[in-house]
Amino acid sequence: MEVYEKINFFLKDKKISKKEFAQRLIALEPKLKNTNEIPSRNSIYAYLNGRIGMKIELIPYVAEVLDIPEQLLFDDTQRARKKFLKYILETLSSEEKDILKTKICNEKSNKQIPIDRFYKIQDLLIYAPEIFLDKLETLLKEYKELSYKFG
Repeated sequence: MEVYEKINFFLKDKKISKKEFAQRLIALEPKLKNTNEIPSRNSIYAYLNGRIGMKIELIPYVAEVLDIPEQLLFDDTQRARKKFLKYILETLSSEEKDILKTKICNEKSNKQIPIDRFYKIQDLLIYAPEIFLDKLETLLKEYKELSYKFG
């Protein structure tokens, strides 16, 4: 599926007309590198109809209008999603880790878990011998099973 077809799919899915999409895109004021101008409504319609290729610098703006990650405009297969998620997990900032951990912890239990404690423990784990890490992992899995069983 071509990028313009994916954009049209998301427009239909989100019930956004092409006219509304063009208005929202123009409102973000994306400037094309070669002309330093905002694309015209006619150019946007030509992109959406596949008559001309979309300029790559517009992709972040298109994704913002559609409220989707840019990645979805290119490849949203299971393989690509895993690869993208792996990249995100490897490059998380501390703030992003906090958001993710808070979200995951809140879904699994109603307990408030101090996020800074996770970081303190994580920082210390590099000093632990392998045998300790194996035992710790086993013990934590047992606690997890117990919390699901009784929680």
